[in-house]
Amino acid sequence: MKKRKQRISLLAFLQTGRLGALQPCRDLSPEALAAMLGPPDEVETQDGVPYAVESTSCFPVIACYGSLEFHFDSGRTLYCVFSDNPWVGQPYGGRQIRFADSALLRYGRPMAEFLRLAQGQGLPVQPCARPGLLPYAHVLRTAGGVELGFEVDDPDDRSEQPTLRWWSWQA
Repeated sequence: MKKRKQRISLLAFLQTGRLGALQPCRDLSPEALAAMLGPPDEVETQDGVPYAVESTSCFPVIACYGSLEFHFDSGRTLYCVFSDNPWVGQPYGGRQIRFADSALLRYGRPMAEFLRLAQGQGLPVQPCARPGLLPYAHVLRTAGGVELGFEVDDPDDRSEQPTLRWWSWQA
């Protein structure tokens, strides 16, 4: 019997930091993640060393569920949840996850448009100060602790609008 994809709301993730039943936390292992979400679509390791549970030589490890990446810096430590996939346009969850509302996080969405949509969804966002990023990037933080990076290609072009390039939750 084919397993159904888990349906996860990205709006709820932005609001609460939860991905469905999964509450990302620092002490999450790749095995615990796979037990909750199913096997990842791909596992990227340090220098292509094959992944092994007890091996330290394969870390850092990235478990990919479509365009959603879980970055581990050890076998028992989740560093961040990250997405920056410009080739797909909006986040997708690969074989295991179906996002209920991925359009809000469409790659390339202008920051002003995102802020209007977020306000309409009742999603509070705050600027997140990151020294050295301006004028190239603007970072916003949601109530769920998710950071969204809006960037410009040419900071000297005052008419260019920053657009969504990545989003991340960090432990």
